[in-house]
Parts: sequence; structure tokens; C-alpha cells
Amino acid sequence: MILSKKVAVIAISFLSFSISQLIGQNQRIIENNAFKVGEKLTFSIGWEFINAGTAILNVEKIVSINNSRCYHISAVTNSNAFFSTLYKVRDRLESYVDVNGIYPLRYIKKTYEGGYERNFTVNFHHESQRALISDADSGNSEINIPQYLQDIISSFYFVRTQPMVEGRDIQLYVFDNGRYKDVTVKVIKKERISVNAGEFDCILVQTPIGPFSNKSDLNIWLTDDVRRIPVLMKSKIIIGSVRAELESFSAE
Repeated sequence: MILSKKVAVIAISFLSFSISQLIGQNQRIIENNAFKVGEKLTFSIGWEFINAGTAILNVEKIVSINNSRCYHISAVTNSNAFFSTLYKVRDRLESYVDVNGIYPLRYIKKTYEGGYERNFTVNFHHESQRALISDADSGNSEINIPQYLQDIISSFYFVRTQPMVEGRDIQLYVFDNGRYKDVTVKVIKKERISVNAGEFDCILVQTPIGPFSNKSDLNIWLTDDVRRIPVLMKSKIIIGSVRAELESFSAE
């Protein structure tokens, strides 16, 4: 009887090890030469012809989530004093992105826009294709997801790692506000543009998703080099249009 129990324990241990090894082997690896810890991008946000505020994208540090090394990436948007009298914005989005596979393990959204607040946290379990959502308004829920589902922030960084050829599309699934959708990022053309941070050779891409609650495709001009730095973003929103122009960038 004792011997049988020992055999059972050994068998279970071996099976658990084998499954963990199999999962590890199936995890994807994305070559990333586009960004690293210390990258900080500062944008001026304009609504129509009004300077509305600033947005900062920051690859803050590497942390451990569920024993995986992750980039902690934040996106903070604040309206300035004048625009806040019209429509106050205080948004902070955070994504914890697997260093090897460039997909999120955790997504945190805390927004205040025009008096409306939204706060939720999502934990992604890609191996079992589930996402656990903790929403301050609607409580806890669970949804099935496709493997390597992106969030609004991680998708932005994932696209930067991808090969870009004019006329070819990049396909991915993107989550936000309790649901996900199939997204096509279109690689449109190359052109040289000038912004406050300087003049850049760029690749223009179009995507239906973005950080501005856009109601039409978001146009993003990325530098035509290995880093794919976003220097300009434009989109129509509920009222008018918004643009984010690169003011400064730094990388440690």
C-alpha cells in the first residue's frame, strides 16, 4: 500500500513537470528591438486647435507576475488647467507585458473623464485562455479569451515589434472594457513628417483601436527604424478630433 502511494506521488509529480515543460515549450518568443526599460515618450495632446494636456508612455521597470518577467508599462493622460474646466481627464492605464512573448498578464485601467470614473483590473491566463476581471462597477467576472490576447497598451508595443511592409496587415485580438475584438492594423505608406520633437522618416499605420476612445481609425506615424517610435497620432473622437504629438523621448 505504501509502495503504491509512492508510485502514485512520483507519477503525479512527473505528469505535472511534463505539463509545465510542455506549456513552456509552447510559449511564443517575440524578438524585441523596439523598446526597453527606461523608454519614456511625452506627447502634447490637442483637441481641434486647443492644447488640451499631456500624455506620457513609460516603460517603467521589469517585475514578476505569476513567475514571469514582465515590463511594467504605464500610460498617463492629464488635461491641462484650462481644458479641465471644460472636460477634465485623469487617466492611468497600466499593462504588465511578458518580456519574451510581448503579451499582457495584467491590465489596470483607472480613468476619470468629464466626471465619469472607470476602474478595473484584468488578469490574463493565456495557458487556460481565461481572463479574470475585477470591475469597481460590475464586480468580478470571467471570460474566455484567445491565446496571446492584447490590451490597449500592450497591443501598441506589440505592433512596434512587428515587421512592417506597405500594403500588409497585422492581425491581433485586443481587449478593453470587458470584451475583446479582432483588430486589423494596416500598414499604409512611408513619409517624412515634422513634429515638435524633430523631423522623422515614418511609416503610417491605421488601427481601429487606441487610447483616445476614437470613433474612426487612429492614424499613427512610427519612425521608420528598428525602434518604431510613435511621433504623431490622429483620430476623430465623439466631438471633433484629437492629436498626440511627440514632444520628447528618452531611453536609459
